[in-house]
Amino acid sequence: MSEAIPLSARESRVVPRPKDKSRILRVIERHLRACGVDRTQPVLIVGGGQDDLEILSACGFSQIVLSNLAGTGMILDAEHIDLPDNSYPVVFAHAVLHHCRSPQKALGEMVRVSQKHVFFMEPNECGTLRMLVRLGFSFPYEIGGVANNGYMGGLRNGPIPNYIYRWTEREVLKSVLTYHPERQFEVRSQPYWDFYVNEEDLLARKETKLAALASKLGARHFIVFLRLAQALLSIFPLLRSQGNKFFCAISKRDLQPWIEVRADQYCVRRDWVSIVTPRTGGQALAECESRTQPFREPFREELKRR
Repeated sequence: MSEAIPLSARESRVVPRPKDKSRILRVIERHLRACGVDRTQPVLIVGGGQDDLEILSACGFSQIVLSNLAGTGMILDAEHIDLPDNSYPVVFAHAVLHHCRSPQKALGEMVRVSQKHVFFMEPNECGTLRMLVRLGFSFPYEIGGVANNGYMGGLRNGPIPNYIYRWTEREVLKSVLTYHPERQFEVRSQPYWDFYVNEEDLLARKETKLAALASKLGARHFIVFLRLAQALLSIFPLLRSQGNKFFCAISKRDLQPWIEVRADQYCVRRDWVSIVTPRTGGQALAECESRTQPFREPFREELKRR
């Protein structure tokens, strides 16, 4: 396990217009409590930067290991993480997976190197976001983000603007079970609204109508409007489910009941084949989802009350 970065030694830089982290911090805190995460243990950030260090330190983590394709911290490729299985208790990624050639593979790798929990934030897949793309208020490729970052930071942190891959809870479950069919998982997710932008971000999105609106109204005034819209959209559960952001918590559990370890390898239990009735693929997935249901429903009820 790599040496954690002392919080006192974090890179210091002045951000003239910091983004509002209050919403993202509330969402992370809620999931950390629901998953019972021990914040004294090390957490690995995949594809991380200064914002992630600030977010996790604000959440109470004291041992933070930063990694990226290049720059500060360990040099790690999210799609081929060069670490043993179960290397870190917690693995965290913030807006990283949609920069990968295969977001599902990167997620599978994060789960592989985690001992207990994986947390990630990505764009949400929903009808509202598809409508905003059709109306020109959003764009399926991050052209402005790349242009505003010195024409880098796109696909695999390079110069090609990446496609914005959006997630649902079912997509997460299918991806994780495909990559790790030997194990059971608990998946908790929360779509929510969070316009995590500053003035520079808005004005750089020239491929959408947002940049033109920000220029006419004034970027700072437009952000005030977005904050008000964010608060109103978050009041009602139906509108909240159509949010632009998707937070997901994945907890690793026991092996599947038909799996055992023999000679340091996962194998089908020999007694299982002779005692069970054959199941269809749909039945098997339904069983996996039903096992996570008791953990998801109380969490969703809590979100509705909030």
